[in-house]
Amino acid sequence: MKSIVNLGRDFANSVADLFGREAAQVEPKTSPGRRRILVVGGGPAGLAFATSLHAIAGAQLDLTIADARWIEDGRVVRWRNVLEGVNRREQVVTIQSLVFDRLAEPVRSAMFPAGGYAEVWPLSRESPAERGFPRNVRIRDLEDRLLELARAQGLRLLAKRVEPDALRLEDWDLVVIADGANSRVRDHFTAAFGRADHTPYALRGSQVVDNVLGLRVTSLMSETSSVIMTIAQQRYLFNGIGGDGLLYMRLTDDEAAEVRGRVAGKYEFRPCLQANPCQVTWRANNVRKGFYCAGRGSQFVPADDPNSYLWKRLLEGLALFGIPKEALVAVTTFPLSMSRRGAFSAQLNPIGSERTVFGALIGDAAGVTHFWPGRGLNRGLSSAYALAVVLSRLDPAAPLRSADFAEFEGIMAQLQSRHQDRAWRAMVQMRGERVLPIKEIIRDAIAQPRASREILIRTMQVRVAELVSGLTDRLPIKPDLTQLFAALDRVDDETLAVLVESRGWETRESGGPEIDVEALLRVSKREP
Repeated sequence: MKSIVNLGRDFANSVADLFGREAAQVEPKTSPGRRRILVVGGGPAGLAFATSLHAIAGAQLDLTIADARWIEDGRVVRWRNVLEGVNRREQVVTIQSLVFDRLAEPVRSAMFPAGGYAEVWPLSRESPAERGFPRNVRIRDLEDRLLELARAQGLRLLAKRVEPDALRLEDWDLVVIADGANSRVRDHFTAAFGRADHTPYALRGSQVVDNVLGLRVTSLMSETSSVIMTIAQQRYLFNGIGGDGLLYMRLTDDEAAEVRGRVAGKYEFRPCLQANPCQVTWRANNVRKGFYCAGRGSQFVPADDPNSYLWKRLLEGLALFGIPKEALVAVTTFPLSMSRRGAFSAQLNPIGSERTVFGALIGDAAGVTHFWPGRGLNRGLSSAYALAVVLSRLDPAAPLRSADFAEFEGIMAQLQSRHQDRAWRAMVQMRGERVLPIKEIIRDAIAQPRASREILIRTMQVRVAELVSGLTDRLPIKPDLTQLFAALDRVDDETLAVLVESRGWETRESGGPEIDVEALLRVSKREP
């Protein structure tokens, strides 16, 4: 007899196949004189683009958003849940005030209802005092709120997968591609958009790829103290709301090799890298205790391996942030890497066609920014806003031209350069005369002889105290130095050495002016 997990997976696969067969039915409304726009992907970037464009110029456009992660529930389109084949994203993201303050008021209000976000991180060039503190929000909440706004605006929502081969370009004027880093639609049109180049983010001929463990936890450390501890080193990162969030752990290659699942009752091991996403979830029952993959049914090996170095170091991260072992409820693992793109818009049908059909990339489909400094979604929302404003200024009855996207291309190139340069400095460091991946610096700190515990603790205490002194006036609440020092006392010598050697977040070389999309677009006070 099949297990419940297998039945659920088979059902999800059947649903996905059904969406694939129905993809050819994705057709626009017929409204003469109105631009027909298809948005592929209903994540934060796709929904933010569509709702922003509707708020600015809705009467002139026919907007359709399609996503296979949705389901029709009666007359309402909503997000699928885990039993329906979708693991919702529980990550807490930080959105800078320079990003959210420029959004149209209906979109901004939907994203941040009263009590629906937290202010945790400090003021900065991206979040100047006149715009307010950055805001923490859970991705699934953001997606739910923007989908509700799209329903309220009357946008056409399709719970369908858009298969590139089944897409009838002649039905659309513009296809906005927002279906994530592994976008199948973008890759289908590689001849138009070109290929991404990972060369700028490689060392000695090999692309640098970080593997990160994401731990769903509840921390007892105060939020602002967690911020200080996070930016004081580059091994662990915590981001949450009211203590509930994810603790991220940057892995060495040896540790990443430990991340695998074992099929129950078999001697078969499988890698547990994120896929849609693959999440190893705690099953709290007396019969089947442990961490099990909800998608594959495999058991997370390190948690039950007494010889696992990874699990021991994971528990050290919990101790550092005041997280009880029993507060760890889920684990996920994913790779992080970056590449550069040369084009963010392109004509999708042949040059010289009687009517043009263009495509535009936004969100992660336009390029993934290494999340460690918490920047990825900010770039995605900025790209969505920029495209919405550019399109709102065009005559909806006129055919699109390449020149119409020149301003969008310029902004996307600047966002890519600024965000990815800063993120690259969170992946590598200069040591002596060599540039090394931080994951290798962590590996060496574990393997090499270390200073005494007294010296290690004192080094971290000085670093933490300097951060508290420098950031207190820019944080919503003053951090607790006593709490931070106590946290350092809780971890072992190996962990202290890793914290010391990984160094704090680099801010000097990556500082400087931010990309103010609002200013670049010369948005007047009359425009939302």
